[in-house]
Amino acid sequence: MRHRKAAITPESYAVSSAVSSGVTDLMTSLAVIFILLFAAYVNRTHERQETHAQSQPVPGQQRQTLETPVPTQKGQTPDILTVSVPGTALNFEFGESRLLPSAEAFLSETMPQYAATVCAQGGKNVEAFVIEGYTDDLGDDLHNLRLSQERSFAVLAKSVEVVREKLPWAYECFLQKATANGRGRQNLLRDEAGYLDRERSRRVIFKIHLRPQ
Repeated sequence: MRHRKAAITPESYAVSSAVSSGVTDLMTSLAVIFILLFAAYVNRTHERQETHAQSQPVPGQQRQTLETPVPTQKGQTPDILTVSVPGTALNFEFGESRLLPSAEAFLSETMPQYAATVCAQGGKNVEAFVIEGYTDDLGDDLHNLRLSQERSFAVLAKSVEVVREKLPWAYECFLQKATANGRGRQNLLRDEAGYLDRERSRRVIFKIHLRPQ
C-alpha cells in the first residue's frame, strides 16, 4: 500500500529540522553516557583481573593434590551494551531503504563517538559492533526481513564512510568489527496497555558485544 507524500512547506521543514536537531543532540548525549558506562565496565574488568592476579598463590606454595581443572570462560556469552535509536533519528521513506538527509546527519554526528569507543585500545575489549534493523508487522515477512536487512546495511555503509572520513585511525578496526543484521518483525514492541506499537517497532539498534574477561 502506498502513502501519499505530503507537501513540504517552509514551516514544516523548519519544524522537521528542529526535531531532527533535538534528536541528534539527545543521541549525542546518550552516546557520551554510553561511552562513560563502557569505560566504567573496562575499568571494573581490569580491577577484577588485578585482584585475581594478586590472589593467585606463588608457584612454590601451590597444592600438590590439585586435580580438578579450573573452569574457563571460553564458552561464556559476552556482555552486550545496547542503544535503541529512535525512528526520528534514523528514518526512511515508507517501504524504502535509502537514508534520508536527517539520518545521514545523525550518523555523521554520532558514529565517530561509537567508533572511538569500539576501537579504544585497539578494540581488544570489543568482539563486535552490530547494527540491527527491525520493522513492524505490516506486510509480508520475507519482504520485511529483506527491507530490514537493506536498512541496517545502509546504516552500516554510511557509518563506515563517516568513520573513514572523520576518524581514520579507527577505520580498519571499525570495518572489521561492524556488521549489519535485518531482523524483520522480530521483537515487536508494545505500549503500556499491551497494544502493538508499530512506530516504536520500526527501529534500529546498536549493540556492542564485549569480549568475555
